[in-house]
Amino acid sequence: MLRADLTLPTDRALVTGGAGFVGHGVVAALHHAGASVVVLDPGRPHPDWPPGVLHLRGDVRDSDVVRRAAAGCGLIFHVAGVWDGGPDGAARMRSINVGGTEAVLKVGLPVVYTSSSITCGFGTREQPGGEDDPSEDPAHPIRGTGAVYRQTKLAAEAMVAAAGGHIVNPDYVIGAGDVHGVVTSPLLAAARMPVIPAPRGGKCFVSVADVGIGHLQVLQGQPGRRYLLGAENLSYAEIFGQIAAAMGRTPRITPLPRTLPRILRRLPRLGQTMGAIEQMGLPRYRSHARASAELGYSPRPVATAIAEMISFRGGG
Repeated sequence: MLRADLTLPTDRALVTGGAGFVGHGVVAALHHAGASVVVLDPGRPHPDWPPGVLHLRGDVRDSDVVRRAAAGCGLIFHVAGVWDGGPDGAARMRSINVGGTEAVLKVGLPVVYTSSSITCGFGTREQPGGEDDPSEDPAHPIRGTGAVYRQTKLAAEAMVAAAGGHIVNPDYVIGAGDVHGVVTSPLLAAARMPVIPAPRGGKCFVSVADVGIGHLQVLQGQPGRRYLLGAENLSYAEIFGQIAAAMGRTPRITPLPRTLPRILRRLPRLGQTMGAIEQMGLPRYRSHARASAELGYSPRPVATAIAEMISFRGGG
């Protein structure tokens, strides 16, 4: 929750990408803190926005569009970004993730930037990774879409840090509000299966509501410093099991064969899938200790986010 002594430096803020999953969490946190909110997003309004949100459609890569949207605002939460594994995905990610950040910074307002845990280190449960650890394991390099996405996020972080902005790095976000189901539908679909083939690795999972609050709390932190926003480190078998149990199901969970990446590597057109499967086989666990110590960040149990996710998606 927000610290009792936390006050925003403005009563009106712009949120780019506010119609997306994480963006709607930021909008909700701002509304709860008493700020009026303007959203710049090319898509439709989010159905769960609180009343009073002003929605402006526009391209975040156009600094004039961003400047007009930010009129009267004292702060920009730059959430807009894209992960695109399509044929033109690399160019699109560079254009939006890097070009969009450059356009936002040209406006000249203070910025809170939504990066990703992919730019931070990872490790085991006993020794989870942190913001300053190497973000890639040389033995298992990030490939394909993930590699380009990581590069664009690192480039955007560097620009934000140079401008004196704040940076948050959410890990695997779950909860209510994933309108398009891009993030949460695969988890729910897996939990409905009678036999779940689970990757052998794991991630740090966190509620979208806590990530939204963390975006506000980072204003108390050091500009240009990364702050991981996570909650619980769980294996994929554990998260699938918890979701299934919350849905009243008792599937059999079996680990994917260790040889699967080597088999898939021989098949055509699986470069992007290959990279994702390799990474999901690793223990990609992280710590939010810095955010807790320096920002007062205190995430809720993942079980709460699971219940909210199931309720929002109607059981998946």
